[in-house]
Amino acid sequence: MAKGKKYDFNLVLVDGSWTAEIVRKITSKKTVVSKSQAGFASEEEAKIWAETELKGFLQNQIERNARRIRLVSESVEENAEESAEESDESDESEASEASEKDDA
Repeated sequence: MAKGKKYDFNLVLVDGSWTAEIVRKITSKKTVVSKSQAGFASEEEAKIWAETELKGFLQNQIERNARRIRLVSESVEENAEESAEESDESDESEASEASEKDDA
């Protein structure tokens, strides 16, 4: 696994066939297998599968992160609008209370 990469792949020879694994780095010493495929006849086949799957996996992560960012920003905007409306309402009620005191 290359230094500094969060996602990478490993190729493992098990009982005469190759297994390709998409791995995610959790800490500097710990990784977890996110996806794997076994039964490749050659290392080259396993490598091609791993590279292709890794590209697709990373693209899905990018799209997922973009959706989450959009949802969070929409939520923040809605909260800001609600807060502004509440602030306007409290300003209006304070102004009406002040004018009622002036009338008394």
